[in-house]
Amino acid sequence: MAYVHRAEGTSQRGVPGAAEPDNVLRFTRSDRPLIQDPSPIALAQLIEAEIIPRLLAAHQGGDRSEVIPMNTGIISPAELERFARQSFVEDLGQLMEHVDLFMRRGVAVETIYFDLLSPAAKLLGEMWEDDQCTFADVTVGLCRLQQIIYEFADRVHVENGGGDGRTALFALTPGDQHSLGLIMVVEFFRQSGWRTICMPDATAEDLVHMVETESFDLIGFSMANEKWLEPLPHLIGCLRKASRNQQVRVMVGGRVFSDDPRRVAQVGADETASDARQAVQMAARLVSTPQAVA
Repeated sequence: MAYVHRAEGTSQRGVPGAAEPDNVLRFTRSDRPLIQDPSPIALAQLIEAEIIPRLLAAHQGGDRSEVIPMNTGIISPAELERFARQSFVEDLGQLMEHVDLFMRRGVAVETIYFDLLSPAAKLLGEMWEDDQCTFADVTVGLCRLQQIIYEFADRVHVENGGGDGRTALFALTPGDQHSLGLIMVVEFFRQSGWRTICMPDATAEDLVHMVETESFDLIGFSMANEKWLEPLPHLIGCLRKASRNQQVRVMVGGRVFSDDPRRVAQVGADETASDARQAVQMAARLVSTPQAVA
């Protein structure tokens, strides 16, 4: 039987006297110009937060791209490349320190997901194709990036969360091995209130048995390599036929479908999405819309 990861959607718990739920992480800093607050404390904060980091970065001998960007909520291309290389030479604790430093600088958690972790995984693949690292390096790096996703799962806040009992089953297309994107999607659905079951190593038989056993509103597949495309239409057809919920919707994602959106209809799916944020929004619309009768 395939490994199954279950996650319940988080509730929007209120904090007495606070306007936001306690699972929302906010970063704030004063944007007032010094002329309105010329105190030594304000000046010291400006020097510490803005000036010293740039001086240190410039002093390290890097080019202009190495300097911390003026908008500190943005991750620069040089920082992304450096982090991708660090992912397979440093341990998880050191990588988490780098990520925490980004966040203390004002980088939002969703930016960490979509502008650091996800692009770093893609960059590792490109580095391997260009012989800049070994396959073992890529494997170690992807494993560490996946661990960071789990570490930061509870810090992600997705707007317009569900929390109404919707259920989703997620899997890689049988045979595929690239689970990082799938894990990120599952976490975003969980944070938006969905009850999720993730079966990254499931066989076709495992998935059919699961939809026969439990009722799902949505089934999601992730695919990175088109060589697994051919058996998917048959599998989706079997899942629709076996599903306890005859109105179940199917979404597909990954590079195979972003490269050619026509493949969505070819495999018998209902929709695709470019990233986890869009997938959550698209799934909400799909599940709330009655399915047309053929």
